[in-house]
Amino acid sequence: MNPDDKSDVYIIDLGGPDPEPEALREAVARIFELTGARVADKDVLVKPNILAPVPPEMHVTTSPTLVKAVVDVVKDLHGHPYVGDNPGGVERNSLHTAEVTGIAKASGGHFRNLSEEVVEVETSCRFTDKFVVSRFILEADVVVNLPVFKTHMLTTLTGAVKNCFGYIAGTNKARLHLAAFSRGRFAEMLLDIYELRVPDLHIVDALYFMDGNGPTHGRPRPLGKLIASRDGLAVDAVLTRMMGLDPMQLRLFQKAAEREEQGKEPLGRFRPEEIRVMDGEGRPVEVEPIPDFLLPSTIGVSIEEQAQLLVELGSLTPVVDEDLCVMCGDCAENCPPEAISLDPYPVVDASKCISCFCCAELCTEGAMEVPSGRATGLFDRMFRQSEGGQGS
Repeated sequence: MNPDDKSDVYIIDLGGPDPEPEALREAVARIFELTGARVADKDVLVKPNILAPVPPEMHVTTSPTLVKAVVDVVKDLHGHPYVGDNPGGVERNSLHTAEVTGIAKASGGHFRNLSEEVVEVETSCRFTDKFVVSRFILEADVVVNLPVFKTHMLTTLTGAVKNCFGYIAGTNKARLHLAAFSRGRFAEMLLDIYELRVPDLHIVDALYFMDGNGPTHGRPRPLGKLIASRDGLAVDAVLTRMMGLDPMQLRLFQKAAEREEQGKEPLGRFRPEEIRVMDGEGRPVEVEPIPDFLLPSTIGVSIEEQAQLLVELGSLTPVVDEDLCVMCGDCAENCPPEAISLDPYPVVDASKCISCFCCAELCTEGAMEVPSGRATGLFDRMFRQSEGGQGS
């Protein structure tokens, strides 16, 4: 990577969150033109976010209309598209989840279950010696990454880099959550996973975005934009600035900077002076923070601060809303440290909980809640007082 070069990020304004399919298709075609992405005669993996089996109107997963637009444009450009992801959860069927979210239909018959064929890849990651990933991801000629612009209770932002956690197949996600149990460790590991197969193009679904306690039960809000780049770190840095944060407040970018200091090959650019932000006509635009953006209640809490919070609150564990809980057992089945049991509602063992919030992320009913009220006040106070928000 030439240090004198800059990464280009394009913010395409579609005039509203529900554009006509043809307008969306034209915008996607324009992105391929602007970024110079080449797909002719290539096998192209279109990698959406298919987190959970929830309907598209919840705006948890990538918009089916965007998936269809990308598939259509790839075919127009004489590429060979296929669509796939590894949804969260132990027993979740990839095809079923894709059907509920509308993405299977949007793929036009090009959907693949990425968990069907997996390979073990050796890694220099400090927290595991191997990653179990989908063979289709590694063998694709081109990967087009389609994350959703959302907050995340563990990582603050789920964007281009976090969407690549979907490279990991099945139950191996839980194993990695347990191995990389803190924010810093998890961010470092995400970069190791991202490095396995750096996508060739990122198109962020920001038709609607989610703030608050994402990535599943936050607050969907309309934005009407696509945000695209060949550089995933650059696009995530722009999303972070739109959230009203400095990228260096997030562990992801702190760990990316540490990689550079260690002499490793940079995975992308994330400092504002390294990024050109333009509109769909290639004209420079300013990155404006979204008004009233609601950050996750967990932001800004380092491991040391969590320890103090444990003293003040008793525990930093999710709580169960019994009025919403349907006692399906998904939370217990998908808890990496096996800290949840059913009696008959979920019971969280605070001595085992690692505060990864997978249970809240994967609960389709929104019954697993993160600490609120007094806890949120403490989180906010800690974030304001921490220098640069380094715990986020």
